[in-house]
Amino acid sequence: MSDLTNPHDKFFKETFSRIEVARDFFANYLPETVTAVLNLDSLELQSGSFVDPDLQEQFADLLYRVTLRDDSEAYLYVLLEHKSYPDPLTAFQLLRYLVRIWERDVRAGEGLRPIVPMVLYHGREQWRAATDFGGLFTGEEALRPYWPTFRYDLQDLSRLSDEDIRGAVQVQIGLLVLKYIFSPALRERFGDILNLFHDLTQTQTALEYLGTVLYYIGQASIHLAPEEMVTVVQRTLAEKGNETMQTVADYWIEQGIEQGIEQGIEQGIEQGLQEGILDILEIRFGGVKPEVGEQITAVTDAPRLRHLHRQALVVDSLTAFTRLLAESV
Repeated sequence: MSDLTNPHDKFFKETFSRIEVARDFFANYLPETVTAVLNLDSLELQSGSFVDPDLQEQFADLLYRVTLRDDSEAYLYVLLEHKSYPDPLTAFQLLRYLVRIWERDVRAGEGLRPIVPMVLYHGREQWRAATDFGGLFTGEEALRPYWPTFRYDLQDLSRLSDEDIRGAVQVQIGLLVLKYIFSPALRERFGDILNLFHDLTQTQTALEYLGTVLYYIGQASIHLAPEEMVTVVQRTLAEKGNETMQTVADYWIEQGIEQGIEQGIEQGIEQGLQEGILDILEIRFGGVKPEVGEQITAVTDAPRLRHLHRQALVVDSLTAFTRLLAESV
């Protein structure tokens, strides 16, 4: 996973590529009518991503093969939507990815397997986009039979209370971190999330996953200062006298976690400002050309990004903003 540069993509894949985590996630979050026909013990992670290269800043995906109760096979496909607001065309994007999976199987000489798609969303706004592909169409009722239709299951973390987030401890930690990564409330909830690590009895598992969580927060959140993170890690993981957790806390402090997190937060501030500018422009002007998006992400100086962020709120047109942007690159 070292080549993954998008922190959301990296965290999602490092968490849910663990089969025991994925198995527990599906057992708790797919409809019971679906899990009743799945043999989740047969779950296998498949290689590859089906997301368009130019949309990887918005989506991440994982595909699993599973055996059914009748010994046939199906796929479980999870799409992480990590933009700050839901894309109304997510169902259309999802259809493209499902077709690519089927095309891959056809090229390999295999039959078509059913695919159960799930969208995992952790943006700031509540999800209101259609979860049924047919919901993207309007028109004469006589044409309805010709509209392609399928549905996907949605887990909108913005609508789940902490009490509603269930499952094994790594599933709970992963979903809570995704839920709060964009929110100032992460500062208040960080200690509670760390407390869950006390339930991880294997030192190596705790070491590895704590590292995954801390570096994700350091890269993707702008609401926790590095010294705050170090203090909370040291206090929370050691305060209950758990020898394993004391070892974990000491390890990360000794490994220079403060320096690593500080670097990550600097990167996170830049990325957060870049995403904020893109969000404002899309909301105000209805879309941003790819080349403009590339120019924005090329700006890495925080003061310039803050200036562009303010200008995105007040400029009269996208053309005016583009002129300002050209002066900043």
